[in-house]
Amino acid sequence: MSAWLYFGLWLLAALVALAFVSATIAKRLRLREVRREQGVLLLDALERYGEWIAAQRHAPVFDGESAEVAQALDEAGRIRTGWFPELATDMAELLGVHARLLHFLAAQHELRQRDLDAWLDTDHDGRFLGLWRQQLAVLQTLQAKLAAMGIVSPMPPWTSQPAADIRESRA
Repeated sequence: MSAWLYFGLWLLAALVALAFVSATIAKRLRLREVRREQGVLLLDALERYGEWIAAQRHAPVFDGESAEVAQALDEAGRIRTGWFPELATDMAELLGVHARLLHFLAAQHELRQRDLDAWLDTDHDGRFLGLWRQQLAVLQTLQAKLAAMGIVSPMPPWTSQPAADIRESRA
């Protein structure tokens, strides 16, 4: 084997290895970008959900979970399952708070329709705010974990929290 052939084969092997490393790096960068996009979509779905919850505080009638909210939660669950399995516990906690909130709102609506005086005695607003704070805490935890993973940039606290309303209720 001549020296030129020997060095040529080594050069070819180095080029193949370099192409493999380059493809691997490009794939990881693309995967990171897609994961970041999915994180933004997850936060958008959760924000739509949070806005619906905020609107329920002063809603005169509770009509149950809207199709938009169900779609937002389904989208968040689908994204979490496909891209963020490490958030499973937090999403399960969010769904648990959501179920308690739906049960509370339905029970309060029924009581309000049946006996307005009894409904007024239940401290509806205070109990709603307690559940709302639980929901916001879970949403903020999800947001913080995505920021800690480098998926999204750190953001201010969850935007659907009407701080003035909560301060008003504490006074």
